[in-house]
Amino acid sequence: MKVLFIYSVQKSVLFGKPLAGQEGIQFGISYISSVLKNNNHSTDLIVIDRKHGHRNLKLITSTINHFLPDLICFTSVYSQFNFIMETASYIKQQFPHIHLMGGGVHITLNPSEKLLDVFDSICIGEGEYPVLEYVTHLEKDAKPTDIQNLWIKAQGKIHRNKVRPFISNLDTLPFPDRSIWQKWILEPQTRITLLLGRGCPYNCTYCCNHRLRKIADGQYVRLRHPDNIIQEIELLHKEFPTVEEYFLEVETIECDMNWLHELCEKLHLFNQSTATNLRFSTNLRIAPNMDYDAIFHCLKHANFDSVTIGLESGNERIRKEILNRTYSNDNILQAVEKAREYGVKIGLFNMVGIPTETPDNFADTVKMNQLIEPDWHSTSIFFPYQGTKLYELTSELGLMPEDLNTNSERQKAVLYLPGFHRKKIQKSFDSFHYQVYKTHKNKKLSKLFIYYIMQYLGHDFFANAKLRITGILYFLRLTQIAQRLKLYGVFQKT
Repeated sequence: MKVLFIYSVQKSVLFGKPLAGQEGIQFGISYISSVLKNNNHSTDLIVIDRKHGHRNLKLITSTINHFLPDLICFTSVYSQFNFIMETASYIKQQFPHIHLMGGGVHITLNPSEKLLDVFDSICIGEGEYPVLEYVTHLEKDAKPTDIQNLWIKAQGKIHRNKVRPFISNLDTLPFPDRSIWQKWILEPQTRITLLLGRGCPYNCTYCCNHRLRKIADGQYVRLRHPDNIIQEIELLHKEFPTVEEYFLEVETIECDMNWLHELCEKLHLFNQSTATNLRFSTNLRIAPNMDYDAIFHCLKHANFDSVTIGLESGNERIRKEILNRTYSNDNILQAVEKAREYGVKIGLFNMVGIPTETPDNFADTVKMNQLIEPDWHSTSIFFPYQGTKLYELTSELGLMPEDLNTNSERQKAVLYLPGFHRKKIQKSFDSFHYQVYKTHKNKKLSKLFIYYIMQYLGHDFFANAKLRITGILYFLRLTQIAQRLKLYGVFQKT
């Protein structure tokens, strides 16, 4: 059987390449595709750009006519959901014989029988084996109705099946299929992300983990065995030998110190066995009473050169009462000091425009960043995602706009907070780079000037400019390669 996946992004980088690098890969699709291929099914992928409706429909139509899929699977987060529904509705009208399945976090948290007016089935929770079972039934010309995790509409009747337990042993899954993504990536020789586990032990209010863990029975937080992780790195290193940097994606790498010790030792031994010394990065969740020395000793031993820490807010009231993050500013500073002692770089996650936040509260975030001098930061404007406790709080406080704009989410302010209005939030966000960097002891005048101008032109302008520059540089690189090939006679007639 043939299965087509459709994935959407806000905007492409250049020339129909929606993804800048390997880190744009979505793992849900990748794992499902791999399970299907391991069971002798064929898969393909379309990555569509929300900004170009007509081009999307043309691409979808030509792909369907060429690939002839039996099933098309869609995944969506909240901000992409309406766009995905419009796309699925178009396909339903043009190709009514093709089975359509919807899945992803938004549908998992908000299943509705109304969705089955467009989709033939929706998937709630982990999709690897439900999709495989569905395809197996279709292959036998059977009409599937009783597959766990799926709501299925058949002959006008809706079958709401229960959700199976979480996959207990992630090592039984094949490695994610990265091949279907390569034609959508502008620059393939970039940092690669590996998924080390699933689930998070924490309950931050801006995240939906508190609801996802209740979707199914079984252990929610699961980690892959270090041997399984090393096996995937070995294969990736052979496939992408020039890539030397890997991001090891896990909600928090220190949640099991015995596991971390074993993983770091095996990463160290792997690096000793290869000519290339791979560098690793990861996320670190700060908590009171952590043994920072033990953690960073492990990470340095395995050649982790950076970690990203969620500061989120420099104001302790906001963190504790609104975000449900209980560490203190002193805890953050202790972790940063120990990281620097071991030569590990620090990145920070920050947010602005959090419900109940004031300009003075956000000034604490600026001050903490100035004090820490992060090697980089990822700062965004708070966006209320459906399914999170902060979405509910935003509604309870009467802060939710009637029309929640999902365009440029986390880059454009959407909330009016008392004393911290939308324009002020946007200005705080746009000027954040400059406010933090201007006090940096190793600042460069060229970068300081760019950040200064960013205050007035806006972060979004520079983000778009960065995409354009990336595309132009890539185009020039291709032009240079073509010119060299021409010089060598490759394009000369024989």
